[in-house]
This record gives sequence, structure tokens and C-alpha cells, in this order.
Amino acid sequence: MGSGGNCHDYKFLIKRWRILSKQTGLKLRKFTEVDHFPCYEVASDHQDYNRGIYISAGIHGDEPAGTEALLSWAESRQDLCKEIPVMIYPCFNPWGLMENSRFDSQSRDLNRQWDKEESTVITEVIQRTTGIRFSLAVNLHEDYDADGIYLYEPPRRGSPDKLSSEILAAGQKHLAIDSRKKIEGRWARNGIIRPAKSSLPVEGLPEAAFLQNSRADRTFVFETPSEKDLSLRVKAQIAMLDQAIQLLVSK
Repeated sequence: MGSGGNCHDYKFLIKRWRILSKQTGLKLRKFTEVDHFPCYEVASDHQDYNRGIYISAGIHGDEPAGTEALLSWAESRQDLCKEIPVMIYPCFNPWGLMENSRFDSQSRDLNRQWDKEESTVITEVIQRTTGIRFSLAVNLHEDYDADGIYLYEPPRRGSPDKLSSEILAAGQKHLAIDSRKKIEGRWARNGIIRPAKSSLPVEGLPEAAFLQNSRADRTFVFETPSEKDLSLRVKAQIAMLDQAIQLLVSK
């Protein structure tokens, strides 16, 4: 895992992904370039990604635990990545990661771009995932104001189940669950936010809502408190990701 001092070094992040890809069957592919930064997809050597896993991080550059956790998870779960089709986007916003900025170089929030055609990165990912239906999609995020870990579960068909609670319980081994009743202006219960379709951001469609609408059976957004110790945030993200995969995919 990168130290706190280099967790915003995009070139170092990709160097570690490149090493991992050489050690495993994972394929590191450049799919576009933005602001002179190459953007990469990391995928297992499968022709068919249906029923697989989609994981992304770094859409907000000031949330480095997600990019670190995703790499650490892949390094320690190499057998799983060979067994189950995975499609990974290590960092959607290289410029933002380098600058410790939520936004990209054009002052855009890339997590509000999934119903637009303004960002090359987002439009490319939408095209690359067309026709695929993942079993699980996870977006790794952080929150400056958070008291602990929490998650979003986008609107979906069916009644709420216990999966979100079980995911948070896994992360709770490392960081407390955020106890606020209202988080980011939304009602939360035991760290779980289930926004209604009518309450989606007016600025634009988030990645998770897009994925739940058209790409995945179940989608989650994991949030860790970015003011806490980086190593604990990374461990919490990994634990939640493992739990989601165990309960949804590996059964």
C-alpha cells in the first residue's frame, strides 16, 4: 500500500498496477488519455464479463483511500480475480488525484456526468460496458465530513434486505459506522442511505445510479471518513468489498 505521502501520486499508483498485471492474469489496458494522463482499465482475462464484478475508485481525486484499497484488494485477491470476471477502473480522475481535488481539470464533478457526453473518460466507460450485466458494482468513495463508514444503495426493485448492514458490519471491525441520522442532506439509518429516484442530484447522474439502472444487479457506494488514518480507511474498504463479494457473488 502506498504511504500517505504518495497516495496522490498517480504515476506511482499505475506503476504498482502494472507490476500486479505482470504477476497475474489481469490485463492493464489504456482506454483514453485526459490532461496528458493515460486512463486505464484492469480486467481479468475473460471474454464475457456478464455476472462479474465492476469496481471503480478515484472519481474524486481527494478520496485516496479508494484507489489504495482497490489496488491492495486486487493484490491480495489474485485467485478470485482469475475465478470471477472483474472489470476495474483504478482511477477515473488522475488530474484530481494529483491535485487532491474532487473535480477534474475542467472543474467538473465526474460523478455527475453519467447522463452527459462531456467527459471522455465517462463516455468511454459507458461504451466499454455496453451489453454487460454485472452481478455486483462497487464505487469506492470518501467523505471529509463523515464520522465513520457508511454506504449508499441506489434505488432498485424489491424490498431492502440485510446485505448493506452486513457489509457495514465487516467494515466496522476497522472504523465505526457513521451514526448521523442525516448524511449529505439525505436520511440515513445505521449508516445506510437508500435515496429515492426522485432525489437524485439535479446536477447530473451519479455513477452508481447509472450502474444500477443499466449495468448491475446490485450496486453500492462505500464511504470512509477521510480525516481518519489512511491505513484504517483502506482496511475498512477492503473488508466491505470482500463481504459484498462473498454474499453476492461467491455463494
